[in-house]
Amino acid sequence: MQKYILLITLLLSISFCFCQAKGKAYYAKKINAEFEKRLDSLSNEPGNPLKSLDKSTQDLEFILTFNQEIAIYKETEKMTSDNSKTSNKLAKILSGYSGPSYFDFKNKKIIFTKDVFNELYLVNKEISSLEWVLTKEKLVINNLNCYKAMTSVITEGSSGIKEVPIIAWYTTDVNVSAGPDGFGGLPGLIIQLEKGNFITVLTKIEISDKNNKLELPKEGKNISEDDFNELVKEMVVNRRKYNKG
Repeated sequence: MQKYILLITLLLSISFCFCQAKGKAYYAKKINAEFEKRLDSLSNEPGNPLKSLDKSTQDLEFILTFNQEIAIYKETEKMTSDNSKTSNKLAKILSGYSGPSYFDFKNKKIIFTKDVFNELYLVNKEISSLEWVLTKEKLVINNLNCYKAMTSVITEGSSGIKEVPIIAWYTTDVNVSAGPDGFGGLPGLIIQLEKGNFITVLTKIEISDKNNKLELPKEGKNISEDDFNELVKEMVVNRRKYNKG
């Protein structure tokens, strides 16, 4: 009887901690199998910056600190050499990380800090703008029951405009609607995110009964995501004209 009471108490304790949604989640990035094969073909090409991409990606670590009102996702600080700094920067850009992202649950917004030509912007995006398709597919990741959700994002670069599919695996066991690289808005924490050639996956989670003191960024110009994208386009065009002149 005492064993059953102890088990019930433990389960209630775990459930209580998860429902409070206060803690830290740690993430790592890796290259998917298909892209890894393509990188292997570059192993004999001297000087190719993509040769060390797999190793540089494995060296990256990110942390999502969260409470009931705010979540902050950013890279953890690590000591690296000058040579690895360059390759790590390339790995971050290609893997989808472009800087810290802030989840404002009260106002249902995601805020990205962007430095463009030495001017800081606070790019605001509605959490609801991520139109997820929830499925019934289940997967156990790091001993957590996860559910599959899908969406897509539109990207524009030198190769033109394209739609990139996103697959997220989230758990309702951790009641925080956030995840890596500014993706959130699901009925729980994103445990694994698949985007392009990269996979971001949870490596460790720490649930605490102590409230994390978190703050949203204050320095910088507030701007919507659409307006920011137009601003960057205009800046790039003007810069090219200036350089040609």
